Amino acid sequence: MKKGLLRFALTLMLPVGIQAATLEAVPVDAYRPLKAAEAESLGEGFEAAWLARLGEALGSDISLLDAPEKGQLRFGKLGSGAAYYSSEIGALAASKAGPADWAGLAGKPFCVTTGSPHAELIAARFGGVARIYSSAAQALIGLKLGECQAVVGERVLLQQIAELPEWRRYDRLLPALEYPRLTLRVTTADAALQQRIEQIVASPEGQDALAEVTQHWIDEVAFQAYVLADTLDCH
Repeated sequence: MKKGLLRFALTLMLPVGIQAATLEAVPVDAYRPLKAAEAESLGEGFEAAWLARLGEALGSDISLLDAPEKGQLRFGKLGSGAAYYSSEIGALAASKAGPADWAGLAGKPFCVTTGSPHAELIAARFGGVARIYSSAAQALIGLKLGECQAVVGERVLLQQIAELPEWRRYDRLLPALEYPRLTLRVTTADAALQQRIEQIVASPEGQDALAEVTQHWIDEVAFQAYVLADTLDCH
């Protein structure tokens, strides 16, 4: 943990008697935006890493539960709360043979991850046919295998993938889609706790921590996609 964030955490710790308690967090939906590997559990990925940093700042451990009816914290696609992930919708296609715009997906398959809110949107708006993959890395490899015409996901991830040399044949980003950004949030019914969470997330130290965790998992998705591609090349 960075010293600046540690100092900030000490100033925002919950009152004695609350700070030592373990908080329980549950996802409100199945979408995992930066899931790097098929076998990656909820407790191992991007959300778990960020919630751990949030817990450090709150002075509480945060455990993740699968049961949506339980837990003091809820996170995912919520209408309100402190935002921990936000991005425009993006699509990555083959440099030469891929579609040049979103309309080019009409009647064509596109790769998308499990639970993605983009699948229904692209199918309804452009007539694309969703192919579902269990991780972002596998969805990317689906493009290289020719199983889809484009990978649809968050532009914050796909733009960095497009810049990697191993993706030079698959580096066409479709034009920005005029649609509200996907924003994932964390919320709680405890007003005092929610206020502290929002203070932490909005602070420069909190934003730095969030950016660090997000970048780490973007890099992890890119690495896992590289490993999968290398495995395919060896067969």
